[in-house]
Amino acid sequence: MAIGGGVNMRWHLVFWLCSALIGCAYFDSWEESNGGAVGRPWEEIAKLWGPEDQTWIRDDGKTIYRYHLKRLDPSCVHYWVVDEQGVIVDFYYDGYCRPIG
Repeated sequence: MAIGGGVNMRWHLVFWLCSALIGCAYFDSWEESNGGAVGRPWEEIAKLWGPEDQTWIRDDGKTIYRYHLKRLDPSCVHYWVVDEQGVIVDFYYDGYCRPIG
């Protein structure tokens, strides 16, 4: 029996829909918009967001994936923090990471 097959597909659909709406409407906060990804496998985000702009490994072994989200705002840079098992453990951003509207 597949673990979470239906739930996983629903999560993909919800996350994709939220990502698509980012360009059309304001959301409460960047944290609320992306917080659901913490604890999820990095592969899921990588498929949705595409290739990152830069990647590096911190001294604690966690990998940082950097995305410059110019379509939201030229100042917006988003970072995903991923542990050695490939699970998203945190994220942070610089700039004004909200849709321009």
